Amino acid sequence: MLVNRSRSRGEQSRASDDTGSAIVSVLIVMILLSLMGLTAAAIVTNTTGSVVQTRGSVQAKAAADAGITAALAQARRTSEFCSLSLSGSQPSYTVTSSCASNQVTFTSTGRGTDGGTTKTQAVYAYTPAKDVGMGADLTFFNSATFTYEVKTVSPGNALTINIPKGDFTCQVPIAASIRVQGSFITKGSCDVAGSVTAGGSVEMTNGSDTVRGNLSAAGTDKSLVRGSVGGALTVGGSLEFGWEQKIIGGNVQATGDVKLGSQRLSKALTFPAGKKFEQDQGVVSGTISRPAAVTAPAAPSFDAWFDYAYKSSDWPGYSIITLTASGTGPGTCNYFNAHPATGWTSLSSLTTPTVLDARACSNLSANSGTDPVVTLKTDLVMLAKSYDLTMLTMTASSGTKPKVRVIVEDTTKDAKPSCTNGAGSININGTSMASGVTALAYTPCTVDVHGIGGRDTWNGSLYSGAFSYGGLVTFSSAPISLPGITGGLPVLGDLVSQRDIR
Repeated sequence: MLVNRSRSRGEQSRASDDTGSAIVSVLIVMILLSLMGLTAAAIVTNTTGSVVQTRGSVQAKAAADAGITAALAQARRTSEFCSLSLSGSQPSYTVTSSCASNQVTFTSTGRGTDGGTTKTQAVYAYTPAKDVGMGADLTFFNSATFTYEVKTVSPGNALTINIPKGDFTCQVPIAASIRVQGSFITKGSCDVAGSVTAGGSVEMTNGSDTVRGNLSAAGTDKSLVRGSVGGALTVGGSLEFGWEQKIIGGNVQATGDVKLGSQRLSKALTFPAGKKFEQDQGVVSGTISRPAAVTAPAAPSFDAWFDYAYKSSDWPGYSIITLTASGTGPGTCNYFNAHPATGWTSLSSLTTPTVLDARACSNLSANSGTDPVVTLKTDLVMLAKSYDLTMLTMTASSGTKPKVRVIVEDTTKDAKPSCTNGAGSININGTSMASGVTALAYTPCTVDVHGIGGRDTWNGSLYSGAFSYGGLVTFSSAPISLPGITGGLPVLGDLVSQRDIR
């Protein structure tokens, strides 16, 4: 039987339609798979980029935090908070700081490996350096003499005078306690309100001379006491009293021979058994002890000279006026030094703390015949090679208590006064720093007092390599110091806030 294998036209048409549909389906599936692949690739790419970006941000944030930590460590180590500028490389950061309103702000920029940055700002409470004084109200690193041309007044406790090098000679009433590296010498009319501690001997040459507190002299040379001592008297050598019938109020002790003229010793006398005792008309009211040995009193100790060289970071928040050596108008040396000395009176208009940098001038002078009067509303720091403050008056504006620092730098860092490199003296001559003003005179050279008609007044502190008197000055004390003085360091307080600002 024969089979007919041919298909009808309709059957052939249906077969072609089925084949086309299959191809379309395959194409659709392929397109969908391709789109899915591209989407997956995009997701992977975007995820990888996000991970890289996140890693870079984390690195930048960590670097910024490391910068804050480094800045805090340096600030606490150096006590310099207000003008920091430091950087690191691993991790990479830069940090700066600024002070305002008893707060210090540290700003740290950290960088990641992708070049991205994070800026972090941390604000801490901040207590500026306190004016604890310069170790004494008056400090002179050379022998000094006070006569009637130097008048000291003390509204409360006695002043303190330190002489870390040399002797001290007293010829006037002094409202102070005195510490001197060398000998203590009186030449009549001396009346010390406080105590005296000397590293050398005592030479009290007049019966009118008086020390109202204790008197100690560690030197082994003979000491002479012809005047009165209110407290104890202790010497490291032999001791001779005068014939003025004066009184020693406390115990007396010596390590050498004792010769008693007509003085009255109100309490005990102690000196070694092997030493001589010569007693004439003098009286010992207490016991006389003669042990085998007697310990000498200790000599006074002193801080080394404080070298100060100006840094703007020492004076955060201060504006700076820098004078130039040429010209005559504002901003020049002649604006202050030459008649009519308008520069000085212009300081009365200052409303914010200011540094007057006159180091370009050969001298900063008020001696132009104009007798300038400055009524200060704010603190003032003056820098110069030397000063002539003749007939300068500085007073405080109503309701203010300005502080004035008159500075001749000591740029030689050797812990001793170096009157070199152009440094000069501070001439006080008819100068008035009072009426609410507290002033510091600092120079490695000489504070030189001339005086005009008893007009000189100084309230604050003097710190110098030497002191020269030649005219009447009335000195009263108030605490004032320079940045870096021990005990007057700034203090970093608690964290106030910390945030990322970019």
